[in-house]
Amino acid sequence: MAVDALDLEVPEGKTAVLVGPSGCGKTTSLRMINRLVEPSDGRVLLGGRDVKEASPARLRRGIGYVIQQTGLFPHRTVEDNIATVPLLNGWSRRRARSRARELLDLVGLGQALARRYPYQLSGGEQQRVGVARALAADPAVLLMDEPFSAVDPLVRASLQDQLITLQSELRKTIVLVTHDIEEAIKVGDLVALYRPGGRLAQVATPERLLGAPADSYVAGFVGFDRGIRRLSFVPAAGLNLSAGTVLGADATAAKALATGEPWILLTDDGRPGGWIPAARLLAMPGDTPLGQVRAEAFGHTFTAGGSLRAALDAAVLSPAGQAICVDEDGRVAGVASFDQLRAAIAAADAAGGAAGAMSAQTAGAAGEQPGDRP
Repeated sequence: MAVDALDLEVPEGKTAVLVGPSGCGKTTSLRMINRLVEPSDGRVLLGGRDVKEASPARLRRGIGYVIQQTGLFPHRTVEDNIATVPLLNGWSRRRARSRARELLDLVGLGQALARRYPYQLSGGEQQRVGVARALAADPAVLLMDEPFSAVDPLVRASLQDQLITLQSELRKTIVLVTHDIEEAIKVGDLVALYRPGGRLAQVATPERLLGAPADSYVAGFVGFDRGIRRLSFVPAAGLNLSAGTVLGADATAAKALATGEPWILLTDDGRPGGWIPAARLLAMPGDTPLGQVRAEAFGHTFTAGGSLRAALDAAVLSPAGQAICVDEDGRVAGVASFDQLRAAIAAADAAGGAAGAMSAQTAGAAGEQPGDRP
């Protein structure tokens, strides 16, 4: 049996990711939605209607479908590949091609590629065409079976980012299959983790999956570093920042030493220029401008609109052990030490614990076990 007693609800307009080990029933679950696999028992409902009420061909033309190897027709141009389903639905060729060109812009390829053939595209470009083709008839539901696993890591990350951007604009109901828990956590609003044998281990938001795994199997699957990854869902907006160690290029060595800090952040027009160790200033005349002092590379920055994970990563890569926060224009808004980050993480944990307790009480009142449902 590929799937055993599956009970899963995907909220409208959300992305649900099916993840688990090979052979656990993820793809079978996906294919039951568009009847490429017929369930031996139970029902599959789309918008409250049993999918068996529609003919398989009609059903599939109303559902977008993206697969690992794109499945593009090699003898058709890019625009005609994208126009396939609209043409099957009775659109005129002119209207279908116009729609194809709109979608090429939407998925970030541009209309200049419309007359090319699949072999003339890179793997990432072909995958974008596959997504565009799935969206061509404006389906309410989009099925994606390991859509990004055949491309290199950099292209894969770019495609994931684009999917997130597209979903924020289109709000489709997406069911995506992957074996990669990192991908599931990144793109999913909801993650359904399967056990071997086709049973669900836990269905939850990515944050809850990382913060409150249902059992040891779930904890082991999401990884030992789940605590760090959970910080991706904690905003850095509440992080306390310091400004005492931030000085411009015209500030003097004496002024920097007067702060009593071991590291000074040098700025140029308000933007980070590098870290200067105070020990380097001790042998210099007090009136030496900091702009004349060699600074250490600062690694990278984070924004207040980002996550605590990004802030922690910036601190780890900084020679000063401090994360640099910048505004939308790239100017320094302040710095955060490990102690400040630790306090923000503790506050987030406390708030998350209170929310988790409330969620558990609500689930208990409804007769469910915490972690079994989103």
